[in-house]
Amino acid sequence: MAVLTNKPVRPSRDICAHFGLDRFFFQNYGGNSFHTKKPDPHGLETLIVEASRLAGHAITAPETLMIGDSDVDILTARNCGARSLGCTFGLAPHTLAAAQPDDTVDSPAEWPAAIANIYGIHAARS
Repeated sequence: MAVLTNKPVRPSRDICAHFGLDRFFFQNYGGNSFHTKKPDPHGLETLIVEASRLAGHAITAPETLMIGDSDVDILTARNCGARSLGCTFGLAPHTLAAAQPDDTVDSPAEWPAAIANIYGIHAARS
C-alpha cells in the first residue's frame, strides 16, 4: 500500500508516523512530490511502477485500487486506468457520487466485501 495525497509530503508522512501507520506503506507521496497533483495520473502511475519493482513482476493499472474520500481520488484512478473505492467517512464524501467510484463504503470494515465486488471475487460464506 502507498499514500498519494495533495497535501505536502512532510505533513502527510508526519501524520502517518504519528498514528503508527507509516510501517504499512511502501511509499508516501504528497502534492509537492511531482510536477503535477491529483487528478493527474502521474503520481499513481509512479506508484504502480514502484510497486511492480517491489513485487518482482508487472502490476497493471486495472489491478490497482485507489481508495479515496473525494472526487479527485476517483478521477485520479480513472485517469490512470485503475479501479476506485470511495469512502464516505472522509473529507469530501459529497463529491463522490458525481465521480462514480467502482464502489462506495461507509466504513473500513466494508473494504473486504467492496474489493471482492470490484474485482469480481466471490468469497465463500461461512
